Amino acid sequence: MITAALAFVYAFIPNVITIEGKQDIQVTQQGFYRLLINKDSIKKWWPGTHAKGDLVYNNNSYQFVNNNISLFAVPITTGNATYNTSLYIVSLASDSVRLAWLGETTSSYNPVKRFTLWFKAKKINDDINFLLKKMNQFYSNDENIYGIKVQKALVMDSILIATSAYSKEYPSVDFIYSQVDKLKNYALANGAQQTGYPMLNIEKTDTTDYYVRVAIPLNRPLPDAPGINNKRMLGLGNILVAEVTGGIAKTNQAFEQIALYAGDHQRVAPAIPFYSLITDRRAEKDSLKWVTRIYFPVM
Repeated sequence: MITAALAFVYAFIPNVITIEGKQDIQVTQQGFYRLLINKDSIKKWWPGTHAKGDLVYNNNSYQFVNNNISLFAVPITTGNATYNTSLYIVSLASDSVRLAWLGETTSSYNPVKRFTLWFKAKKINDDINFLLKKMNQFYSNDENIYGIKVQKALVMDSILIATSAYSKEYPSVDFIYSQVDKLKNYALANGAQQTGYPMLNIEKTDTTDYYVRVAIPLNRPLPDAPGINNKRMLGLGNILVAEVTGGIAKTNQAFEQIALYAGDHQRVAPAIPFYSLITDRRAEKDSLKWVTRIYFPVM
């Protein structure tokens, strides 16, 4: 009986015990990498606990040690044994990756240790496949990557009139709407109707000045006038859209994130991105209630 058990252990358990898990995730390689090196981000999806810099799941301790954008070393400690595994991140397309979590350990000639090592490795193998599924649930959601919901749309308001001005400080509400009023008055005087919300782009030119561009969409083109230009956006062109509620800091942060989204997805901007001022800032004094739609043209 003992002889048969020993024969089974040596025949069934290989000399090198492998650990392997695979998972495809709808996420860019850059976005996945950026969050995986952020320990606070990992804690948002990690199903176990975290203490003293280690992540613990099923009494095993994990560390994600970055080597480069396509490889993390992941030592897994269970009791007195450490299994050295690696997480490979392979880009499949501009918006998807394949994760391959691989490792191996040498078994022992001692039948009891051989079986123990195999049994622990099998449990770890089950655990990493579960962890890969948790990664998929978290990282495939763009809101977890960028903090905003980014939608893909087509340009609808293609006829615009625009103006620009410089400000020595970050443009105030009154400064912005003085430019909007100039455009509205010109449209009204020339019998054109506004078809959408005011559009705003603010660019810091140096340490002091801000270059402020303002536009409004119209139902028909108007001729240029002093300080006012007729503009056109490429009708039915691709554009990324995100909506945010809050003041200047929150809006600017969302703008940076949608720009990051475009870069991660290898999209370039053929035109100036802009804010669409859904809430009239003059009528609503509480900036926490301001609704802004961010438009980011891409190709």
